Amino acid sequence: MRLSGIRKPPQFGRKLPAGGRNGLEGWKTGAAFGRGLPYRMRRPGTEMSCGNTISHKEGSREMAFTVFYTVQINDVATKIFEAAGGKAVVTDHFFDEAGYIEELKQLQPEAIMCRTEPVTAAMMDAAGPNLKVIGKQGAGLDNIDIEAATARKIRVVYAPGQNAQSVAEQAAFLMLACARRFNYVDRQFRSGNYKVRFGLEHTYELQGKTLGLVGCGRIGRMLATIAKHGFGMNVIGYDPYLKQEQLGDLITLVENQDEVFKQADFVSLHTPLTPETEHSIGMREFKLMKPTASFINASRGEVVNEAELIQAMQEGVINCAGLDVTEKEPLPLDSPLYSLDNVILTPHTAATTEQSVIRCCETVANDICAVIDGKDAKFAANKF
Repeated sequence: MRLSGIRKPPQFGRKLPAGGRNGLEGWKTGAAFGRGLPYRMRRPGTEMSCGNTISHKEGSREMAFTVFYTVQINDVATKIFEAAGGKAVVTDHFFDEAGYIEELKQLQPEAIMCRTEPVTAAMMDAAGPNLKVIGKQGAGLDNIDIEAATARKIRVVYAPGQNAQSVAEQAAFLMLACARRFNYVDRQFRSGNYKVRFGLEHTYELQGKTLGLVGCGRIGRMLATIAKHGFGMNVIGYDPYLKQEQLGDLITLVENQDEVFKQADFVSLHTPLTPETEHSIGMREFKLMKPTASFINASRGEVVNEAELIQAMQEGVINCAGLDVTEKEPLPLDSPLYSLDNVILTPHTAATTEQSVIRCCETVANDICAVIDGKDAKFAANKF
């Protein structure tokens, strides 16, 4: 473990260390987004958002609480904690529950802050009685055992809506990449085939095409705005929790999910991972789609039966898939998805633009401070 602070961003093209889960254990991200931006903090020696006073002893800062990072978090959050009299400690592990548990036993922190890494009941128990709050830098909560946290009276806080614009834009990017067969063109061009530009069957303009949304919440509606007003697309959607009057003329609701897959030229998935949605999309749905259609997923990988998606792409059931999420993350290095020209892959980066990360970090860090200070969180995911 190490204290969090401003670090140099990782070098592009750096080889990851061998060993560990999928060759990634021990790898730590280190991008310091937002360096030089103003932080929500006051001068040393004044009351901070947590109600703690920073005191200086021979140039050092007295630490009042500890936050355990399951991965390197943006320095905005670290600055907020430090200004409030806390310290942030970064794990030496990556998606490694056993490693987290050993560190938590030693550290006994007041808070855990994560991105998509697991936070389990065993980790909560290992953290001991000091643990008051778990913060998720993002909106999806499926990686945190909410039921276990609630039973232990540990508050869970998150950042709903703070990454929505970023995710919507990523979905639009994946849609464009599929429409232009980006993977295939990129690989051919890099191999010296400039003439690839003369044989681009099954590439499409977006204007006049139909975008189909499975889930029409905040992100789905932002993507619909981009598609309709930016590209001139038609937008249909299915969401059992919404009525047409709530969407106006932005999205035309259809009667059932199957109609989205049948009618759309691009199907974009925007549903949370729940027991009901897990593996709810598979070969049956892909076979409903037009053979020229593309499938976009920037929500949760486990909603899709990945083995059936791979089969559909290998057999050419649909034209292309753009995936920001996969069933297992990190995606195993032996996955067939890597070698498919008709699959666009990004490593769960939809929500990690500079602006999105800063918004999420500020929101969650301030709520962590509030909980530690005995106050109500602005965005609490559980009640007790």
